[in-house]
Amino acid sequence: MNAQLPLIIECRCNDMDYRKENPNFPYSPQEIIQEAVRAWEAGASIFHWHGRDPISGKWLNDMELYLEVIEGIREKTDLIVDPTLGYITTQNNVEDRVSHILAANANPTLGVDMVPLEFGSLNVDFWDPQTKQFKTYDQVYANSRAHIQDVLKILTENNIYVSCACWDIGQIRTARCFQEMGLLSQNTFWEFVFTGEIMPTGALGTVSGLQAMVDAIPAGAPWLVMCWNGDVMHLAAWAITFGGHVGIGLGDDPYIRFGKPHNGELVEKVAKMAHTLGREVATPAQAREILKMQPRVSLPEKLQVTAK
Repeated sequence: MNAQLPLIIECRCNDMDYRKENPNFPYSPQEIIQEAVRAWEAGASIFHWHGRDPISGKWLNDMELYLEVIEGIREKTDLIVDPTLGYITTQNNVEDRVSHILAANANPTLGVDMVPLEFGSLNVDFWDPQTKQFKTYDQVYANSRAHIQDVLKILTENNIYVSCACWDIGQIRTARCFQEMGLLSQNTFWEFVFTGEIMPTGALGTVSGLQAMVDAIPAGAPWLVMCWNGDVMHLAAWAITFGGHVGIGLGDDPYIRFGKPHNGELVEKVAKMAHTLGREVATPAQAREILKMQPRVSLPEKLQVTAK
């Protein structure tokens, strides 16, 4: 990757639930839209989120919740829209996983730009560093290759850009097999999922770990680092230096060492780091170009000049 390319920052809005630690964690569509605007103004070009019950915060795969958020984002920003597939609540039902994606794409004024897909199953038990025990011992996110194939067929048929969320090198190798099958485009965005202390499932956030992930993807392909249930800042510095991109947000960590930040403040910290290290931050239009995505054709006139 070219370290002079503008840095793509993905705002990872609300994957986990950290409202107890940080009250700025968003649940309702209006709260999520507000966080999208803040992230966009701070320098994010991609916005990723999960549908949630506005009161309890429970994950919901409710189509109307997603459509409301997408409409709000489209009205106020030119962000690349990147919703979850909703794996937590409907992990074994392909139709339910993609229903909100297809509903959004059926409306030409809305539409989804990108969808992240994991390429393997995961143990998702949380580790307690104090008690030296796992909090559970049987939590598995089952994501069989047959299921991945079925999801990819639908996304490919509907011309939806797929990013590869890979938790280890084996998932990268699996994704490359699907590329050889013709079900995953060669034009994809590799999102490396590192994990923090309480989630020992993903890759360890070290320079050597990062280099191993980069070495496993095609030379020159765009890649991004994130840290699920952990602080991404060290990885961010390396990614900025090595020519990669960065995902950050309250969905991954409450970032209480910064007080009680909202997503925009976290994006701003990565943007400032990039500027300090001599790298510009990508606008959504530039991110689309870097990722070889189709440009948005119906951008509101007021957004022809971005907020950055």
